[in-house]
Amino acid sequence: MIIDSATIWEACRSLLMGWGLGYPAAQVIMLLVAFLVVALFAIVLVLALVLIERRLIGWIQLRPGPNRVGGRTGWLQTVADALKLLYKEDIVPLNADRPTYFAAPYAVFMPVLLMLVVLPFGVAIINGTYRFYVVSDLNIALLFILAMGSVELIGVIMAGWGSGNKYSLIGAMRAVAQLISYEVPLVLALVSVALFAGSLSLVDIVQRQSSTWAIFPLFPAFVIFFITAVAETNRCPFDLLEAESEVVAGFHTEYSGMRFALFFLAEYLAMWVMSALIVLCFFGGWKGPMFLGEGGLWFTSMFWFMAKSFFFVWCFIWFRGTFPRIRVDQLMVFSWKVLLPVAVVQVMIVGWGITYRNPWFSANLIPKATAVEAYGGLIGGFDYMTTPEALTHLTTPELVAFGWSVLGAIVVILLLGAMFYRTIRGFRPSRDFQREIELKIMRLEDAKGSE
Repeated sequence: MIIDSATIWEACRSLLMGWGLGYPAAQVIMLLVAFLVVALFAIVLVLALVLIERRLIGWIQLRPGPNRVGGRTGWLQTVADALKLLYKEDIVPLNADRPTYFAAPYAVFMPVLLMLVVLPFGVAIINGTYRFYVVSDLNIALLFILAMGSVELIGVIMAGWGSGNKYSLIGAMRAVAQLISYEVPLVLALVSVALFAGSLSLVDIVQRQSSTWAIFPLFPAFVIFFITAVAETNRCPFDLLEAESEVVAGFHTEYSGMRFALFFLAEYLAMWVMSALIVLCFFGGWKGPMFLGEGGLWFTSMFWFMAKSFFFVWCFIWFRGTFPRIRVDQLMVFSWKVLLPVAVVQVMIVGWGITYRNPWFSANLIPKATAVEAYGGLIGGFDYMTTPEALTHLTTPELVAFGWSVLGAIVVILLLGAMFYRTIRGFRPSRDFQREIELKIMRLEDAKGSE
């Protein structure tokens, strides 16, 4: 069931106007309140994510993790680190381009913070009306998030150039190559989601998944998006932007104190935003068993959204504790020769399925008119029907196209799995390389024995 979009923002603004405030005054107050709430949520969230990552990485690597500040759990460790960064001396390099150097941390952090504005966290029933937990239900929310990600890339370039440091500049150029390379398949994966839902609004995308989560018809798009999200957030094994053994700390080598903290905040906040976007686009958002009924919808919807999001946060952390960092050439080859071709084929299959009224690729809702009739203007509009009804109305060519599109989806999944397996195997040394290493070791042992 698709319900009308109304937000908590609108409800609070109407309440203020009911108390006698004018529209401009109510809007200004709500903007200030929203900024404070989003900023506070971001800070608390990042502190929690850092602590969770340290504990999980310690568990994976058989280490105790933080266990001194705040008792055995070390729950005050991240607070102590934040205070240390707050009071740490701010050092500016002599060769820095000062305006660019100072603006870069904000150019990286603010776009990620603004992404939180369009993320719906759940839904509640207030005065008989469904209200979504989102500051702004943009009808182009998906496009807005992609645009903010591009602005963040500009901040990375500013940091590398403004530092006046060769290692920082190399890290920034490496960041440009990596982020642009992986942004292309990421966008194509989201194009499949937009085609599936017929909207760029995140609220509408979640609503379209009332009967079927998008993960089932769009599984290849999910795999592509998840891999590219790991690369876009600079997480292991794609953390080449700040490879310590190669470029010291990458584009933020020359930053310290709170300016470094802004880069730190942006990275962890971006990790959670990408996890939330995966949940909204592929796993039904806040949808799940409403065990408290409609009266507890405000809690259960937010519970399922946060639970799903933190599961994928755990996957990000698990990757960091498991996979080694890959080489630059492997990074680029995997994007342009594996992810991009599969993403293009995935979009073609979804578009083909929607054109031929395949309910599997259109959220179980398809127009009654065929594509030819709709294009020719033979009908006045679109009347949607469910999947069982649609299958009885499909023409013979459309049924054939339905079978081919399903077969194409299976082929894409197998192709993606085969390429991914081949790439993983490529990380291992070849037999010739291992044999050469063994021969060198034997020669060294013989040389030592002869001495």
